[in-house]
Amino acid sequence: MSNALSRRNFVHLSASAAAIAMLAACSSGTKDAASGDAAAKPTSPIKVGYIADYNGAALMAVADQEGIWAKNGLKPEYIPFTNGPLAIQALGTSNVDVAYIGSGALWLPASGKAEIWAINSISNADRVLAQSGFNSLADLKGKKVGVPAGTSGDQLLDLALKREGLKREDFEIVTMDAPTTVAAFAAGQIDGAALWYPLIDTLKKSKPDLKELASNEDFVDELTFPSSFVAQAGRSAKDGALAKNFVAVVKAANDYRHDNQDKTIAATAKFLKLKEADMKAQASVAKLFTSAELVDLTNKGTVDTWLKGLQEQFVAAGKITEVADPKKFYMSTVYTGS
Repeated sequence: MSNALSRRNFVHLSASAAAIAMLAACSSGTKDAASGDAAAKPTSPIKVGYIADYNGAALMAVADQEGIWAKNGLKPEYIPFTNGPLAIQALGTSNVDVAYIGSGALWLPASGKAEIWAINSISNADRVLAQSGFNSLADLKGKKVGVPAGTSGDQLLDLALKREGLKREDFEIVTMDAPTTVAAFAAGQIDGAALWYPLIDTLKKSKPDLKELASNEDFVDELTFPSSFVAQAGRSAKDGALAKNFVAVVKAANDYRHDNQDKTIAATAKFLKLKEADMKAQASVAKLFTSAELVDLTNKGTVDTWLKGLQEQFVAAGKITEVADPKKFYMSTVYTGS
C-alpha cells in the first residue's frame, strides 16, 4: 500500500466517521455516580469513542459502574465506532474528545493525526482467515481477501505476508469495513479475510470450519500490539485538565479491571448488552498491566520500544514514510504525571 493510498483511505473515512458519530450521539448514554464525594464535584462533559468489544469498552463500563467519571469531575457521552481510523478521523470534529484504538491504527498518531494519552492493554485478537480448503496464505494466491484498511487485521496481514515471502499483489485485496468483511466471508464472496475477535466468533457460527492462518502470537518475539486511548494532536497542551482527569479515570478503571476480571467481564457485558460468555472469550486474548506497571514501562522506555517497532512495520507496509520519536505522539508525562 503506498503512502498516497493511505492518505486517500484516510480522507475517504471522513464522511463515514462524522455520520457514525452523529448518529451514535443520538443514542449514547451516561451514568452518574451516587457517592457523596462524586456528587459534590462539578462535572465537565467528555465525548468518548469506543469499540464494542472487551478491549474497547471494559474501562468505560467499569468507570460507569464504579462512579469513577464523576469522582474525577467528568460526565461521559459514549460514541461507538467500528474501527480506530474512523474514531481518529472524528477527533478532528466536535463529535469526539478521546477515543480507543487498536494497534493497527497507531500509524495515524505516528503520522501526526492524533496523540496517545494512555496505553490500554496488549492484544492477541487479530487473525488472518481463510475459507475451509485453504491451508496457507500461498493457497490464497489470486483469491479475494477482504481487509478493513488501516486496522490491526490489516497490520497482521502485512506481517504474515512478509513471513511467507508474499506480496499484496499476489492476491485480490478488497478493501471493506469490518462488518462488510464479516458478511462477505460468511456469504462465501471472499476467500480470505484479516479480522479480529469478537468478529471471528460471529463468523464461526456460520463458518465453523474456517482456517486461522496467522495470529498476533505468531509475531510476539518481533512486535507488541498495544491498544490505547488517543485525542486530537495537541489537545493535551490546550486542555491539560481534561487530559489529567481522563487519565485518572483510565488508571482507576484499569486497576479495577486488573484485580476484578470476573466483575469487569460482567460489567462490560451489561454495558454492551452482550453475553458474559462472549466477553470472557474476548478477555482471554488481552494481556493486562496495572497502572503502576504501565508507568514503569513508560519510564523505562519499553512503551517507546513497542511504538518504534510498530512504526518500522508501518514503514515497510507503506503507511508512513519514517519512524518518528514516540515522544512526539505518546504524551507519556500526561500518563505518568511527571
